[in-house]
Amino acid sequence: MISCGSVSLQTGGVEPVEIQLFSSMTHQPLVSKTDIQVSVRRQQDDWYLDWDDNTFKLAVDVTRLWEGMEEVNHDNRKGLYRLNTPEHAVGLHTAAITNPGVDDIYDVTIRQYPGTDAEGLPMGFEIKMGSLADKIYGLPTSVVNAVWDEMQADHTLAGSFGDLLRRVVALQKENYYIDKMTYSTRGLLLTGRMRLFPDKATALGATENGLGEGEFATYTFISTEVPGHSERAETVRSIRDS
Repeated sequence: MISCGSVSLQTGGVEPVEIQLFSSMTHQPLVSKTDIQVSVRRQQDDWYLDWDDNTFKLAVDVTRLWEGMEEVNHDNRKGLYRLNTPEHAVGLHTAAITNPGVDDIYDVTIRQYPGTDAEGLPMGFEIKMGSLADKIYGLPTSVVNAVWDEMQADHTLAGSFGDLLRRVVALQKENYYIDKMTYSTRGLLLTGRMRLFPDKATALGATENGLGEGEFATYTFISTEVPGHSERAETVRSIRDS
């Protein structure tokens, strides 16, 4: 989709080139135009895409510098135009380019010629090919599956993201034990200790006031009374002990 700025595209991918146009006079959707065109320049060498043979060339050697864009749907999407040719159906097919480089950056420019009633033209954006997009989208399925299938027990190092995730899950009421609770004379819970355990069996084996029973984290919580209303908590504080 056309926008000011840049997009990242996997090597050989297809980038839709579309633009919503409005009349510079009425500010209503600009319809039925046949002079909306697109051009592509490669930043690295300042070569331009020749739409005649899908090859980047010096500007002086290009046979067809601009390619026409069509209105998508005159009835339902008034004023929306797109690149849509046999070689570049509904977008720029980068796999069709005969002489791509490595990690190319393409400047895409849309103009109106010879007309002048399209508001906001010319307009452009850039496509960053390969590089990061290839690394993200090109990960083998086996790698992705291996990450999600990795056992939790293998990632328990203190301070790691695995440790953090275990704490989050446990604090959401999975395998914890609360003891060492004290109360005010009106029944308000004043202090307590929460221990987090790695599994159900270890949590069930924990004992009151115990220590070193397999817990991987300990928290203390403290509440204070509302002055004059000792059955109500004014503040509650939770402190990570280990």
